[in-house]
Amino acid sequence: MAIIPNFFLNAVVALGVDGVDGEKHWIGTGFIVGRKETDNPTLSTYYIITNKHVIKHQRFVYVRFNSLGGTLVKDYRVNLYDDAGAAIFSAHPHDKTDVIALQILPQTLINDKSIWGAFDLSDHALTLEQMQTTGVDEGSLVYALGFPMDLVDPIKVPICRLGCISRITDAFLLKKGTPIFLVDAQTFPGNSGGPIVSRPEHMSIDGTPYNTSANLVGILSAYIPYKETLYSRQTGRDRMIMEENSGLTIVHPVDRIKEVVELEWARVEQQKTLISAAKLSAPQEVKEEVAV
Repeated sequence: MAIIPNFFLNAVVALGVDGVDGEKHWIGTGFIVGRKETDNPTLSTYYIITNKHVIKHQRFVYVRFNSLGGTLVKDYRVNLYDDAGAAIFSAHPHDKTDVIALQILPQTLINDKSIWGAFDLSDHALTLEQMQTTGVDEGSLVYALGFPMDLVDPIKVPICRLGCISRITDAFLLKKGTPIFLVDAQTFPGNSGGPIVSRPEHMSIDGTPYNTSANLVGILSAYIPYKETLYSRQTGRDRMIMEENSGLTIVHPVDRIKEVVELEWARVEQQKTLISAAKLSAPQEVKEEVAV
């Protein structure tokens, strides 16, 4: 019996850059979400979601999909800035909310026979309020999906790590701020930007709610390091700081993903309006030259 829908796995993508050795290096994870159009719910726009820190200092990234078009995988180069240096993605305005969204056109993937999927933000995702009302809270099991430690070849299959929600009650109480919640799951470099998916449950304490479907509940940002200072008995001074993975991972909830998707939707719509206005105001001779 499948617990994680296959299209969830197809929605998870690897993000890479060119290394100094001339090879691609996979530095993070992203995933595709769908936003239903408010005036026509049968239509959706699609976005790659990842962390701000994954794309920091990058002008472009490679996005890897599995393929049915003769090769096992297909890598797409996705520019992050236009020729004028303006960002062609949207970042969450809060400095500590580590989430960005980039609108994509899936028709290119369809034409190339690339395999893709999407978390529908209306049907396959839970906000903090929905998590609270359906019993997804401390102790609930979750999956972290992503590509730690460059584990991408020979095909794109996300690594699945089982964990549980360690702390979320404070996020429930601070829904209107920019809360995070914590998951107990071993994550490593490369996992950043990956989705956190709730595990379906079919039992609970009598009288308490439970959720029977897998859902996107957040985006992984980073693990919390445990630091220990080593000092010299002779001098009494600190000599070294040892750092290791605590196993606790910071997660931004779906609420923040929805917010940044709305920003990206508005950015693209504004750009369409500006292009349309520019065409309408173009001189007749310019329009004729373009037509030729």
